[in-house]
Amino acid sequence: MVGDFFGGSTRKVRDDVWGDVPVDKAVRALLETAAMSRLKGMSQLGFTLYAFPSAKHTRFDHSVGVYYLTRLTLKRIIDSGAYLEDRDVRASLAAALLHDAGRYPYAASVEGIKLPGILSRDEASRRLIEETEVADVLTESWDLEPHNVFRLIAQGDRHYHDDHEDDGMVAGEANGTPLRHLTPTEYLTRDLLSGSLDVGTLDSLARDARAAKVSYGAVDAEALVGSLRIVGQDNRALIAVDEAGVGYLQSLVFARYLMHYNVYGHYALRIPTVMFLRAAQDALQTENITSEQLAHEDDAGALALITRSAAPESSSAILVKRLGDRRPYKRAIEFDERHSSYASLVRLRDDASWRRRVEEAWARYLTRYRKGVAGPFDILIDLPERRRFDIGLRLIRRSPLPGERNPVNWQDISGLTEEDMARYHAPLHRIRVVAANDDLATSVRRHIDELFTIAEEVG
Repeated sequence: MVGDFFGGSTRKVRDDVWGDVPVDKAVRALLETAAMSRLKGMSQLGFTLYAFPSAKHTRFDHSVGVYYLTRLTLKRIIDSGAYLEDRDVRASLAAALLHDAGRYPYAASVEGIKLPGILSRDEASRRLIEETEVADVLTESWDLEPHNVFRLIAQGDRHYHDDHEDDGMVAGEANGTPLRHLTPTEYLTRDLLSGSLDVGTLDSLARDARAAKVSYGAVDAEALVGSLRIVGQDNRALIAVDEAGVGYLQSLVFARYLMHYNVYGHYALRIPTVMFLRAAQDALQTENITSEQLAHEDDAGALALITRSAAPESSSAILVKRLGDRRPYKRAIEFDERHSSYASLVRLRDDASWRRRVEEAWARYLTRYRKGVAGPFDILIDLPERRRFDIGLRLIRRSPLPGERNPVNWQDISGLTEEDMARYHAPLHRIRVVAANDDLATSVRRHIDELFTIAEEVG
């Protein structure tokens, strides 16, 4: 048993953002597993040193932060009068610690590779939680069924059947069998971990902004948690914000936008990300490495794995060496979804092989017609994640407007329609084309209309 979750444990972990975080014996047992130790060698922001040299925090640090905020939120829920079973609290805290344990090294790169047969993030997480020492710790120290912890963090990525939570199921398992129906408390837990509250985002904004030494992520997460209320709707318990907390909710909206535009989407971070994506993709497609091998490595281990597995003159080896030498590619052009050719390129996001064919076709065209000199991996396309920026948290008005029923949604609070929010977030979905050197980048810019036409023709 975990024991008194909200009591003052004599053992603490010192966190740079949240201060002293109490941890008991069961929590320490999870933190000491190989799965969690691997996260100490994985940067939370990927190739941060290219853009923000002070941002050296790890996924392990982030996991401790998510655990802290989950613990704080659960205490707020219980103090508000809601009933949570002992088992549900334990499962929520374990899921908070393990929510990133199945991530790939340089996850922003590798998890963007859509290839047949590649081990999905959910499947990597499931294996880690159910088939390693983590399962033993969850069973013996936490008195939990490992699969029930996995249910709380499954993302429902494309390799799974569906992600229609309104139908009562989360994503299917790797073999296509849907998971069992979630209990109302499990819905609530998923809602705070990665749903409407998303404590993972709350910790990331605060931690990433602090480490990168920027002011964009200024969200008072603890105050936001303090303003939470639990309301019943359609036989479900929903997380909502008291009207006094609307300012914290608004700051979350703008902080998330600013961090994505200025930090997560910064070209100096994204360019090495797409370089590593192509290096890993080529190593996987030539079967020099497997996704299972990659999933067990930390950041340094991933670079070493590709280096020792690939031929010295291969694209994988050359790209990894350039990353090690700090010689990133150059920006040629970037644009968002308001550009007329956006749709013809963003479709490549779901097919890594298709994207590579376009990149190689561009290189051949420029070289053949003497408009530039490009090798097959000298032009790369950086595509945005498939990400929505919805605001799921609802507000409890003290005095609802005529005809209005609590809880109200973000559109009612802000006066912004879904179309308004889509336009607002359009600049975050940027496509970037990069090239191996300045001359080639200039050539790409000069002939970009021709290259867009070629992209539409490549099947």
